[in-house]
Amino acid sequence: MHSLPFALTLFLSASLGMSVQPLAGKLLLPAAGGTPAVWSTCLMFFQIALLAGYLAADRLAGRRLVYLGLWLFALPLVLLVSQIAEPTWVAGNTEYPFLGLLGYLAVAFGPGYVLVSTTAPTLQRWFADSPGRNPYPLYAASNVGSLYGLISYPFLVEPNSTLAEQQTAFRFGIVLLFFLIVGCAMMAKPEPQVQAVVARTPLPRRSRRLIFLLAALMSCWLTATTTHLTTDLAPVPLLWVVPLALYLLSFVVVFARWPEAARTLLGRVVPAALVFLVIALAVQATEPVELVVGLHLSVFFLAALLCHGEVAALKPPPAQLTDFYLMLSLGGVAGGTFAAVLAPVIFSRLGMIEYPACLVLAALVRPGLRPIDPTRRDTFLLIGFIFAAGLVRIAADKWLSLALVDTDALTARIIRSGLTVGLPATAAFILVRGPVRFAGALAFVLILGASDRRIHGEVLEQSRNFFGRLRVTRSEDGDTIRLVHGTTQHGAERTADGDRPKPLMYYHERGPVGRLFRELPAERTRRVAVVGLGVGAMAYYAEPGSRWTFFEIDPAVVRIARDSGRFHFLPSCRGDWDVVVGDARRELVGQPDGSFDLLVLDAFSSDAVPVHLLTAEAFALYARKLSPDGVLVLHLSNRYLDLPPLAARLGQTCEPPFEMRLDDDAASETEAADGKFPSTWAVLARKPSDWGPALQRSIRFQKSHVTPGPVWTDDYSSLRGIWK
Repeated sequence: MHSLPFALTLFLSASLGMSVQPLAGKLLLPAAGGTPAVWSTCLMFFQIALLAGYLAADRLAGRRLVYLGLWLFALPLVLLVSQIAEPTWVAGNTEYPFLGLLGYLAVAFGPGYVLVSTTAPTLQRWFADSPGRNPYPLYAASNVGSLYGLISYPFLVEPNSTLAEQQTAFRFGIVLLFFLIVGCAMMAKPEPQVQAVVARTPLPRRSRRLIFLLAALMSCWLTATTTHLTTDLAPVPLLWVVPLALYLLSFVVVFARWPEAARTLLGRVVPAALVFLVIALAVQATEPVELVVGLHLSVFFLAALLCHGEVAALKPPPAQLTDFYLMLSLGGVAGGTFAAVLAPVIFSRLGMIEYPACLVLAALVRPGLRPIDPTRRDTFLLIGFIFAAGLVRIAADKWLSLALVDTDALTARIIRSGLTVGLPATAAFILVRGPVRFAGALAFVLILGASDRRIHGEVLEQSRNFFGRLRVTRSEDGDTIRLVHGTTQHGAERTADGDRPKPLMYYHERGPVGRLFRELPAERTRRVAVVGLGVGAMAYYAEPGSRWTFFEIDPAVVRIARDSGRFHFLPSCRGDWDVVVGDARRELVGQPDGSFDLLVLDAFSSDAVPVHLLTAEAFALYARKLSPDGVLVLHLSNRYLDLPPLAARLGQTCEPPFEMRLDDDAASETEAADGKFPSTWAVLARKPSDWGPALQRSIRFQKSHVTPGPVWTDDYSSLRGIWK
């Protein structure tokens, strides 16, 4: 029996299972809102569905005819319900469509995904029924398929097909997979004529526990490192692909060929690599971004090879194969669900505790996975380390501020970080032979770093929820308070401005927004809608008698801007205002047509662009909500994506079409010192008179010509065509 048909079948199965996950998320975005909660809920659902598939495979192990009968019965149902389910099912819940999301996913993708998930353990079991056959290299082939599905979706599938075409391809792929499974069943060793339920020896309890814990650790680390990279370091679109690709690649490597020498080498390399990463986390290093991101990814990949290598070393005889994959999947569900769903709630006031916790737990993993039994000597060494490192920190706080008074800020920070973090972390490596004492020392170094509030200014408060981590920080000179989401600043206020602060950053009076409100006719600013609240800086431009409505998806942002007392733009607003909490596109549907004279979209400055707000259907909605002579304003500043050409093309899809003027504004050294950021703003109107005479004569807002290129819709979008 040749392994190639089995490998090709598992490759197709894994490719289908991986590519359908971003497809499901994209289908849900226009109806459920462009929130991280949508993606985390999808991730949690597919992990649970994978577990259900592995559980079914475990129960049907050795019952080949029953398994094929299940496919034959379920396949028509899968094809039918996937066409009936509609994403609009989730639109009724305006708070958080959790149950609607799960209901849609369960109907539209649940049966098909569970069926596909059963193939990996089942086909490997069939292959192993022939004497002398090793099924575990087939698991490597399955992960190659997952890797291909992951990488091909954003770079091949998404740019060249609509969502409807992708759904059709998924259904066709499941049918093809069924026929390949039938072919593999015919090639496999024939079943006995009389089926009997054979009592199987379960995996040893210690093996089950270790497989579960290692899988949970790396699944949690995968989610945590992805969140850290895409929010706190480099919020580059599609960066989430890289950690997941490395995670899958580690399975490919260790289940294909993984010599004992490699396990031994990693046992020595990973602890040293953890020390470097702990130092980077403790000093909150962000620059140079390429080096820092590379460090995080490299250590993650090495740890994945170590942990998954130990899982591979625990793989049982083929008779226990399905039980093995069941525990592996159960650990993945536990770790992923904790990091994606539970951690934001449990650690809402503490930040991303789960990421450094993964590093500390990884310090306990060594080749062979011997029982952890710390000695009295380990305890004394750890206590001595904590005492010495604490003394160094106290000495640094007391004397370095005086000794470095004439030193520039960067040099002083390097010296201080080296003494208070670098020196203890290096000393921690001396304790590496004892896993418990080494992990405890790394944990204390991370605590030292977290307690140093002078690295990026004083943190006045922080919160975390499904929408990300927010921090309110005060600059070292005490002059400015900022609202920061990851690496993106959502607004700032000078403490010296009093109860009516002047807007800074993208909203500066000498920037495009200031010019816009000076040059637009007064009748265009009477009824204003703003998508994206931030700290409420736009409210500075409200005039008496005007009515402003802010749409903000994150309740924590609303609380900070409106109720915390730290920012004063909303309380000092001269017009009437209110805040609508929820996804703007969903909430705008409920507003009467023609409600607004001016609609400002300020939701694209972060590098995680909410795609569903930049589609032809979204622009048609904006056009309906504007008055006949209303104006649409877009904030299009972005580090990685060239959004103005796309916006100009989207304006042409409306009836009547919108023409666009663009102000791509820079900031001089003097303006930057005054708190102004460079920014890009666009103003769209149906006819030139809607802009007013002053804006038509403006030398800064230049008419933007429409260039050929992609037009996003709810059925098609791709980042590939708009990279800078």
